[in-house]
Parts: sequence; C-alpha cells; structure tokens
Amino acid sequence: MTRPPDPAPGARQRVRVFFAIWPAPAIARRLHQEGERAHGLTGGRRMRRDTLHLTLAFIGDIPRERLEELRAAAHKVAFPPFTLRLDRIAGWRHNHIVWAGASELPGELESLVTQLNAALAEGGFPVEHRKFAAHVTLLRNARGEFSATALDPPIEWPVGEFVLVESDPKPEGAHYTVLESWPGAAGAQA
Repeated sequence: MTRPPDPAPGARQRVRVFFAIWPAPAIARRLHQEGERAHGLTGGRRMRRDTLHLTLAFIGDIPRERLEELRAAAHKVAFPPFTLRLDRIAGWRHNHIVWAGASELPGELESLVTQLNAALAEGGFPVEHRKFAAHVTLLRNARGEFSATALDPPIEWPVGEFVLVESDPKPEGAHYTVLESWPGAAGAQA
C-alpha cells in the first residue's frame, strides 16, 4: 500500500489513530447484514459498512510527526496469516454497543496484539492493560437488552494484514483513512 502524500500546509497538526484489522468487502457486507438484523431488535446507530473493523490498539490523538514512530513500532510485529471465526453477536449494556465477536481467539491474533502492544509501549505510546476484547462494533446507542446469539453460519474472516488508520470525527460518524498496512509473513511464529 502506498503512503498518502505529506499533509498540505495548514493541515491538522494532530491525528487520531488506531491499529486494526480491516475486513475484505465480502466480510464487511456480512457484518453489515448482521448489524441490520440487530438494529431491527434494538435500534441505535448502525456502523457504516466502510467503517467496520476490529481494533487492535487505540492510540488516540497524537502529533502528526509521531506517525513515523507508530510505523516503526508496527514494523517490529511478525505474525502468520490466520482465520478469525466470528461466531456470536452480543451487546454491552454499560455502553449500549452491539458487536460481533469470537468465542475463541486464535493464538495468532493474541500474539499479534501482544507484539503490537509491546512495540507501542517501547515507543512510549499508551497501551491497554485490560484483557483484549476482540470485537467488531455493529451498533452504537442500542436501546434495551440484546441477548447474545450465535452467528449461523459463523463468519470466517481471513486475516492477512493489519493497518494503521486515521479517524476524522464528523457529526454523522467518523471517517477512516488507512494510512499503511503490514502483511503477515507465512513463516512467522505465533
């Protein structure tokens, strides 16, 4: 993937960024359909299909010049491609989010997150200390309870890369730009 050109003079000097895995169009379509089904039960605001992703590490608002440090941290991560099996839809009552997730996380995903967090911490970036909760947000501001349900059939998501994403908050919802991607390596150890 090519890097976008340097920002023009007067461009935002700070950026809001995160690392994620991004679904291929067919996986995003299926996730969007599941969000539509859940929306019929709970209402709320559906995530746009082009914004569906699984966050690996949220960095937040940083000076634009620190992007190179993030890229350097990401270059330290080596992982083999793997398949993430999303097999359930559930909700979090405390923040009114409905999400798709996996009953069991692949070891490769856990290793990817662990390596990425270690590289970020080494670079002086804040990292999450809670247990990693792999999920794809489908709805925000869901009303009422959402009982966990199995996805039938499950979504088999082939993961071959992770990405650095810039988030541009807008009243209608954030707009995301993938800044760079890092592919998995066939010979990498999980």
